[in-house]
Amino acid sequence: YNPIDTKKIAERANVATTPRGKYFVCVSRLYADKDIPTVLRAFDKFWDKNNRPNVKLFIIGDGSFRNRYEELARTLGAGKNIVFTGALANPFGYMRGAMANILSSYSEGLPTVLVESGTLETINISSDCKNGPREILCDGAGGLLFTPGNVDELAAHMSDVFNENINKKEMLGVARAGLKRFQ
Repeated sequence: YNPIDTKKIAERANVATTPRGKYFVCVSRLYADKDIPTVLRAFDKFWDKNNRPNVKLFIIGDGSFRNRYEELARTLGAGKNIVFTGALANPFGYMRGAMANILSSYSEGLPTVLVESGTLETINISSDCKNGPREILCDGAGGLLFTPGNVDELAAHMSDVFNENINKKEMLGVARAGLKRFQ
């Protein structure tokens, strides 16, 4: 494993911008392999199914597919609640304040964003893609897993987090214990 300086992440989160209100966050490069359309469509489905709550989705990152993803977001009912911030030097405030961090990749090596989010005691919702997420999230006990590309599963997990239908304290406890491998 690449070591993660959890103290430094916490320190940076303390001086970073943290939005107000309820929101989900997705920190990612904006390329095809990261499957941002699944996040956008799932957020739209979550938003509609939960009576259009005042909840935002922050997409933090940049890449060659950004314009495509912004266009897709504009076509969705929840489009006005989706914010593309671009790349941020310090996304940790956004991550710390989120209801959940979402990773939707088709494949990963070692998705550091899951470790960083867990360090900040934010629930992770991740695609159960090849390499990384299942191991980092302790087979789903330390975070929620969904089938890559499955909009319905991701939207259901978002609803479960929003409606507090998960044992957040227990899940974060498992995640924290599992993070010791990365220090």
